[in-house]
Amino acid sequence: MRIFDLFLRRAGVDRAALPGNRRASSRLTVVCPREALGSVRKQICADFKAAGLDVSQMQVEQGEDIGMVSACITVNCPPDKRSVLMSQARQLNSNPHIRDVQFGDQRRVVA
Repeated sequence: MRIFDLFLRRAGVDRAALPGNRRASSRLTVVCPREALGSVRKQICADFKAAGLDVSQMQVEQGEDIGMVSACITVNCPPDKRSVLMSQARQLNSNPHIRDVQFGDQRRVVA
């Protein structure tokens, strides 16, 4: 079971098993131009809420390119909503302002 949990953490899924209530969260990293960040944030929050997903945290950092930012989004996502999360990620990827969408926290470096 520990190996499976390690696999899930590397994939960006954090299974926090609480007594009587199993909650899972996933992390997405979105890269977009700095000037488009406001509209991208609004779109993410509105679309995820409409899909029944809860955005619990969003951290924004300077991207690798000067004009780009990287937003790490933590989403509370029960196992039965995983397909909805994947669908939302595909929709984000089709946005012309978003350069890249990846699962997991890209700030972590695994050696």
